[in-house]
Amino acid sequence: MIRLITEQGQLIDWQDEKPHPLPDNLVFLDLLNPARAEELEAEQWLEYQLPTREEMQEIEESSRLYSEKGALYMTAWVPVGLDTPVPETSAITFVVSPDTLTTVRYSDPMAWRVISDQVRRQHTLPLSSDAVFLTLLESIVARIADTLQNVEADLRRIAMEIFRVNPNKTSGGESQCDLNEVIKLLGRHNSLVANLRECLVSIARMLQYFLNNAAPWMKGELAALFRSVARDVKSLDDYTNQQTQEMSFLLDSTLGLINIQQNQIIKIFTVASVLFMPPTLIASIYGMNVGLPGEKAEIAFWAVMIIIVLSAILPIVFFKKKKLL
Repeated sequence: MIRLITEQGQLIDWQDEKPHPLPDNLVFLDLLNPARAEELEAEQWLEYQLPTREEMQEIEESSRLYSEKGALYMTAWVPVGLDTPVPETSAITFVVSPDTLTTVRYSDPMAWRVISDQVRRQHTLPLSSDAVFLTLLESIVARIADTLQNVEADLRRIAMEIFRVNPNKTSGGESQCDLNEVIKLLGRHNSLVANLRECLVSIARMLQYFLNNAAPWMKGELAALFRSVARDVKSLDDYTNQQTQEMSFLLDSTLGLINIQQNQIIKIFTVASVLFMPPTLIASIYGMNVGLPGEKAEIAFWAVMIIIVLSAILPIVFFKKKKLL
């Protein structure tokens, strides 16, 4: 599917009838899951080739950042579905020339929907290839920043929950929060932050390559804005490092609390077995099928019961005094 935006702000969307040939005043040519015929039509208008889906998955920097016939080919990882339970990343290629920005993608990130909505609402949008490219990057980076803020809020909540647990006041391994679920949540957040960091690294490389090679034809005021986005990307990358360390600390703390709870349970069973040993021993002795001294006396039964009770109480007093209970 092909979406077009002209210099005058005209949006030709997926379902709209496409002009043939494509108009000369295009500033944005967006290909989403393009068919081969659409790729050939775009290449004929652009007069240079577009990368295939397999080529977009290459990880070598020389395959992701290069120039051809005056156009800059840049492929970056972009987050997709950040508001869904299973966010992921997708490789998207930006082909920037002085006249046109072309994107080739096989996913639908939020930034592309934002820019089309802005054009539909006739917001003030600077319509040039580098300006549209800047708008897309700002939307992507802002989306990543919002997601990292949500992750930080979850980490603070997790920290409050796990450090509220006091194993010395719990019994049977019970706690005020499900530590198993905390570990799963930390694992999901760690995977998300790792994916976002990968996106930030690829965007930073793409921005640096663009600033180094687009200087001859890029407007001065836009260059300052691109450098501002680059600084934002760098700060967010540093922020992901901080969050990764915080998640490692919380994971270690959670595992430590689980170990403490398990040790508490083992301690309870150990103490209980020791407490019942003296009464069990006395009951076993007087339960033997042999003659014992004093068994004919009328108070023998009550004497044995008193001894059993005392043998149970005395260890409890001893353990209480030693602060083992």
